[in-house]
Amino acid sequence: MHCIFCHKESSNSKSIEHIIPESLGNKHYFLPQGYVCDQCNNYFAVKIEKELLAQPYFVSLRSRCEISTKKGKDVKQKAIFPDLSTNAEVVIKTTENGLIIHIDENEVELYENIKAKGIKQICIPYIYEPEYPNIIMSRFLAKCAYEYFLYQFSEENYNKCAQELLSKENDLLKRLREYARYGKGEFWHYHQQRIYSEGYLVYNTKKNIIEERLFEMMFFIKNHEEQADDIVDAEIYFIVDIFGIEYAICLSDPQINEYKEWRRLNVHSPLEDSAHSPLEDNIRIKFPSDLSDLNPLLIKKQ
Repeated sequence: MHCIFCHKESSNSKSIEHIIPESLGNKHYFLPQGYVCDQCNNYFAVKIEKELLAQPYFVSLRSRCEISTKKGKDVKQKAIFPDLSTNAEVVIKTTENGLIIHIDENEVELYENIKAKGIKQICIPYIYEPEYPNIIMSRFLAKCAYEYFLYQFSEENYNKCAQELLSKENDLLKRLREYARYGKGEFWHYHQQRIYSEGYLVYNTKKNIIEERLFEMMFFIKNHEEQADDIVDAEIYFIVDIFGIEYAICLSDPQINEYKEWRRLNVHSPLEDSAHSPLEDNIRIKFPSDLSDLNPLLIKKQ
């Protein structure tokens, strides 16, 4: 077996490659051992995902939604104490009695000031979406798109797909792969637009429960044309929804202008209209108010 990114021998690799990081709550979208070698897995974890999750939006998102790190640690976010003209990192916790703000145990002076002066006001920045455009986000989406290309073939066909389409000899998505793994080539543009608020709820018919939608992804094919000799010419876009924000990137071209124009002319995202959604077992219900419409801090991720 060879790694789909560096094409080196990877049979002994132990890494399970998550398309969306576990640190964003992903437990389901992943590739088995060997398809992404330990070295490439570590590269993406440190150079791409760690840097992405350290950006202000994702720190804010993970803190307010109480998404723990991969090691189960709470995510801290900087808060402002206006009455004390100071700031400190805090952890937000939802309890039966409401929200609790935890201050680092080393902030002894701050704690004593809050207690002595009866401080009841705290300001925590709410960052609505990631900075755009963003090269780390661009390379992250390229990585996700490349991995999802293999993932969507289903596990029984992984080996055939890896050998016939993603191998060193048949490097179908070479430019996308090299951009994601090595940062080669020009900036790969992407589209970013919120389509749902955080806390969007769906009814899962299999589990018979109402649950919050965290992720959804698909390929969107535009301008599909059949040429001679059964050759198909098509623009293929990877579309992913992460906590209500749709991101789109093209598999074969660094430009995304045509998709942006398509989105301008179409009210709904392909994810909202797709019959091939990974959430096809869910009935989407727009409740009178999503949880985040009431209070973003009340969202409790399970």
